[in-house]
Amino acid sequence: MKKRLGKGLSALIDDVDNSINFDVEEQANLISLKKIHLANLQVRKKFNQESLEQLSKSIKNNGLVQPIILRKSKNNDDFELIAGERRLRATRILKLDKILSIVINVDDKKAFEIGLIENLQRDDLSPVEEAEGYKRLINEFSYTQEQLSEVVSKSRSHIANLLRILQLPEKVKKYILDGNLSLGHARCLVGYVGAVELAERIVKEGLSVRYVERLFHQKDLNINKENFDKKKTIKEKDADTSLLEKELSLKLGVKLTINDKNNKGNIKIEYRNIDQREKILNKLRRG
Repeated sequence: MKKRLGKGLSALIDDVDNSINFDVEEQANLISLKKIHLANLQVRKKFNQESLEQLSKSIKNNGLVQPIILRKSKNNDDFELIAGERRLRATRILKLDKILSIVINVDDKKAFEIGLIENLQRDDLSPVEEAEGYKRLINEFSYTQEQLSEVVSKSRSHIANLLRILQLPEKVKKYILDGNLSLGHARCLVGYVGAVELAERIVKEGLSVRYVERLFHQKDLNINKENFDKKKTIKEKDADTSLLEKELSLKLGVKLTINDKNNKGNIKIEYRNIDQREKILNKLRRG
């Protein structure tokens, strides 16, 4: 069975040379690892060593399923990597001499675009790496967000939201790169002056995105988790408790709140003045 590149990636490279079929058996070459160098075109910044070890074992057992993509260096003696840095690193772990490669002729703009697309197709870029890839395409290669949307098959709102997280402090972005904060957390922190402190708290206490969103909604970022959970419990009352609250409030003529947890809790009765308090007490005494 013939092996082919991903559909989106193949289409991109087809734009460079329509004569290229990208059938691995016909187009791929075995290139010496010593002749392959990294250019300043790679989107990925962080590599998980355990993941690389797993990939190297897979390559050892099954071979390289998809070739890496290269272009000739300016001196024409060596090659620059365009896409496939994880596969290249994993192959080097195995200490192999050569790697299956496809060599194409592209400029910096197309090379960076191809590298970004290839990583996006695998869904293994961090939100920060993805956002910085978009930023480079905009700043260095004059892409608009609309053009980016078409090229990477992502919505304009997705691209705009990702670009916003680049406004976060470096320490927060490092948490995201390390996988300690999700994209959902990052969106909550954008534009917040205490982003670093809250990010540290999220990591330390293991706060969920929903939890953080509620903190912002309540406008009480100093609330601790215990008190937050209490508020959450109070809000999420069952229908019977809510109905009983209403009945007792109508009977007493004042606001009454029932706080119940595991069949234990308290009843809170609010009054505005002494006279109202005495009326409540009289009603309770009469039963």
